[in-house]
Amino acid sequence: MLDGWRGLCALFVALFHFSALGYYYSVPFVRGSYLFVDFFFVLSGFVITHAYVGRLNSAPKAGSFLVRRLGRVWPLHAVTLVAFIPLEIVKALAMSGETAAFTARFAPSSIVSNLFLVHSLGVEEELTWNMPSWSISAEFFAYLTFAVLCLLARRTWVVTAAAVALSAAGAFVVMGWSDRFIDASFDFGYFRCLYGFFAGHIVYRLFLIARHAGLARLPMAGTIEAASLAAVVVFVAAARGSALSFASPLLFGIVVWVFAFEGGPFSRLLAMGPFQWLGARSYSIYMVHALVVALYQKAATVMQKLLSQPMFVEQAIDGEETRFISFGTPWAMDVLALAYLGTVVAVSALTYRFVEMPGQASFNALLLKKQKTAAQPAVVEVT
Repeated sequence: MLDGWRGLCALFVALFHFSALGYYYSVPFVRGSYLFVDFFFVLSGFVITHAYVGRLNSAPKAGSFLVRRLGRVWPLHAVTLVAFIPLEIVKALAMSGETAAFTARFAPSSIVSNLFLVHSLGVEEELTWNMPSWSISAEFFAYLTFAVLCLLARRTWVVTAAAVALSAAGAFVVMGWSDRFIDASFDFGYFRCLYGFFAGHIVYRLFLIARHAGLARLPMAGTIEAASLAAVVVFVAAARGSALSFASPLLFGIVVWVFAFEGGPFSRLLAMGPFQWLGARSYSIYMVHALVVALYQKAATVMQKLLSQPMFVEQAIDGEETRFISFGTPWAMDVLALAYLGTVVAVSALTYRFVEMPGQASFNALLLKKQKTAAQPAVVEVT
């Protein structure tokens, strides 16, 4: 059921990044949907804790965990990164003068930091290449931190206390040094992830405490779920671009705790096939949507040249100049946004089938082969 949440959040993050001059763009909830990245972090901490806490009690097991997590995130990250390169080459060959190629965002030197997943650690001066992928870098280092924590602190209460300290440390760094409130990325993205990931760990502990206390199902589950959904909508719309956004992991932690009981009608809705299908492909949706945005912008540029009519307009939004696709009424741009989301889902279905799953299987097979080799007894020659 929680996977259904993941799919919806990925779609809203994708919609947030699509700049077309439709009515949808100015909706406060859409403008605040970048906060759902923190939902991903909290949910990841919850799920990873459920699956692995207590199991990472040796260096080989921790190593296997990290290899599996790398196999989960790196293949699609690498493919989407490489896919941006031909677009920049075409842009350079066109030399139209409208948009320069291989600018700071697409600097060839930053390919290295992206490939090694360190581009959320302050090594770059801005978001680079596939911009949303900074969170994959941050999350992988959160996995590493989690594995080290499980190795060093074997007792449950010690792990929990350390998780509280790590979450608080992440919040402290972001609150103290980020100039964009919670919206840290290439600079303090790792600390933003620590805050959310270990908040998710704490939420899982609280969930277990409730279960052990006999709370198998929330009373008035439907009402509580509805209230949680309403709180998310109001918060996301109100917290964008303000200090209130620092509370995102806390609110999303409460929502994850509520929906983990799977007791209400909204949980049952999210457990249905379409939402689960979206949830399974949420990582692909998240990782390919910036590439699809670039392709839509390129298509609009081509049409502008062919038709000799403007396809873009620039407007100041929140104090910054934003370049919008605009070639019709706002309603037409809303339809274009829906078409864009449809394209994102279609492309994500392909990348899930042909990149995500094979990539993950390859890493798992490599790990299995290594384990079998290590388990084979030594052969002693008799002379």
